[in-house]
Amino acid sequence: MKNQTIERICSCKIIAVVRGVKGERIIPMADALLRGGIDCVEITFDPRGDQSDRDVTAQLSMLTERFGDRLCVGAGTVRTAEQVRMAHDAGVRYIVSPATVPDVIRATRELDMVSVPGAFTPTEISAAYRLGGDIIKLFPASFLGTEYLDQIKGPLGQIPLMANGGVNVWNMRAFLDAGCIGVGIGRNLIAEVYKPECSFGALTEMAKAYRAIADNERAERNRDL
Repeated sequence: MKNQTIERICSCKIIAVVRGVKGERIIPMADALLRGGIDCVEITFDPRGDQSDRDVTAQLSMLTERFGDRLCVGAGTVRTAEQVRMAHDAGVRYIVSPATVPDVIRATRELDMVSVPGAFTPTEISAAYRLGGDIIKLFPASFLGTEYLDQIKGPLGQIPLMANGGVNVWNMRAFLDAGCIGVGIGRNLIAEVYKPECSFGALTEMAKAYRAIADNERAERNRDL
């Protein structure tokens, strides 16, 4: 299951990062993303306390129970081993953190889920990988830029990296071309669900736009065959 989850993330290339969305919008939001070709979704825990850990876990359970294998669900902003266990009980497949927390990585591996810890510098990236991170979240990616990736991919090329933070339609393809296996995108992708009057059709169209950018390299290669 773990290897299948990694393959799923690498295949989709896009994880929709969902933070603070109203519970009644979670299911139609996921439906809209699926119609747009995005089948990886991360629901984040809330360190500010606007949503309780129990509320977030309930949303995770809603998605895993409703969609099963159609949706690859992960938990984000995971900061404690207890949150790892709560997410696991809700049926998630991967755990994403803003930083490298050894206890979180250890608990994730013990429960046979994919570990995606956050890191910033080459030292942090290497440490996160040595501790057992399967994919390392480069965060905040837009602050570092693709030139930074070009510099570190030489000595750290064996480490799978995912770009998170400030990724949008203008820079996503550059991060993928620079060697990231995927990207995490929050409001730049799902802004529609935060509006008082949400159009899930508009969300599907936005997902399709990102899907087209992610698939561009594949399409170019297919035309050459």
